[in-house]
Amino acid sequence: MYQESEIVDLLMVLFLTPIMVVAYRVVTIRGKRWFAAAYLMTATGYVLTVLEGYVAAGVLNTLEHATYAFAGVLCLVGVTHVFRAARTETEGATL
Repeated sequence: MYQESEIVDLLMVLFLTPIMVVAYRVVTIRGKRWFAAAYLMTATGYVLTVLEGYVAAGVLNTLEHATYAFAGVLCLVGVTHVFRAARTETEGATL
């Protein structure tokens, strides 16, 4: 069975996704696709959390945690891209 906090997380991601889409279009930063992919992985994890209360609890629990881990890796790659872009711009400005 699911917990109330899991439903709140799912509702939060459902209501915030349109806002995130608008923000995604406005933000111009290198590596933003990695952060968008991490957001989608996290949202998928929230859906799997609720679904595991109804069907295939073991498999969906494993997939849920895999999506969270994958979201973390995607964030790390995104941060790496942002730092490299910032370093390149800073080094170019001082020359």
